[in-house]
Amino acid sequence: MFVRSRSRAIAVAGASLALMASLAACNGDDAGAAGAGGGGGAGVNAPPPTPPAGVAKFEDAEPGSGAGLTIGFTQLNLSVGFPQDVQRGVEEQAKRAGVKLITCDSRADAAVALDCAKQFKTQKAQGLITFQADAGAAPRICDAGPSVPVMAVDIEQKPCQTTFMGAANEYAGQLVGYNVGLYFAKQNKCKYDAFVSLESKAVGQVNELRMGGIRKGFESVCGKIHNLRTLDTGPGGLSEPAQRQMTDTLTALPGAKHVIVVGINEDVVIGALAAARAQNRMDDLYLGVQNLNPKNCVIYNSPHWLGSVAYFPEKYGQILVPNLIKAMKGEKLPAELLVPHEFVTKDTVKRYYPSYAC
Repeated sequence: MFVRSRSRAIAVAGASLALMASLAACNGDDAGAAGAGGGGGAGVNAPPPTPPAGVAKFEDAEPGSGAGLTIGFTQLNLSVGFPQDVQRGVEEQAKRAGVKLITCDSRADAAVALDCAKQFKTQKAQGLITFQADAGAAPRICDAGPSVPVMAVDIEQKPCQTTFMGAANEYAGQLVGYNVGLYFAKQNKCKYDAFVSLESKAVGQVNELRMGGIRKGFESVCGKIHNLRTLDTGPGGLSEPAQRQMTDTLTALPGAKHVIVVGINEDVVIGALAAARAQNRMDDLYLGVQNLNPKNCVIYNSPHWLGSVAYFPEKYGQILVPNLIKAMKGEKLPAELLVPHEFVTKDTVKRYYPSYAC
């Protein structure tokens, strides 16, 4: 379980009260009759999203290129699948390059991430990979660490980041929204009961771009979203608050049979599915997912998994380590190095993950 500060716990409690009030206000709606989109979308003729500039390639580090160098790696939370995949990839590339890698697990706690930065300064790390969930805490964490090149992973770490490495967040969101919209345009004339967006306000701009991109992509096909329910699932996107809030949301939508659920990561979608399972409503959820871990069969075996945007966290090290070594040696890097995303469905998943067996 992620550790949350007292002030954040109070904020989340307040958000939960506001959520309950908004749900109570909606209880009189006829959620059983699927409503059409708000108009303005291009339907099945909508063009797909365009990839942004800055998309990088996955490439192995040059053997021995980092000999004698030390990298400090602040991890997000090593109890979670995505960071575990990133960790393995970084370790493989560090070993290949001959780099000494020091990992400090922040456990999604900004105070622990601050201690990690102090530790790396004491240990004289010459480069940092920083993957921590609270963008608002980044200035304090930057001040505490050594003045060295910093690769920020998936969450902005200003003002000290040298390069942002991670999701092309708005594009990744647009891919999900566009493809979910296309499904509903083809299958149901863009009719649905509610649109639930499982978000993480703590990650700041990442949340705004990724989840805003989902809405933008969906609206390009089906027009303005109606019955939008935005749920804050805590720093980094957590399964337990997603389950709790989704339980309240489904309770407030007793007749809804077409509930679109999109999330900032797989963990929040797993929480939403747990809520639906407890109410015997798995068939009511239509899922558009960020990230794809081929082992998370609970998502892919659900009745309406429409697809996931792949982030390939197991390959992050192929961008992080070679480029950080370049920066440590004085080479100038682009401001962004972005993941080459793909939208993956049950029909295409084995193209990217041959061992997929859900």
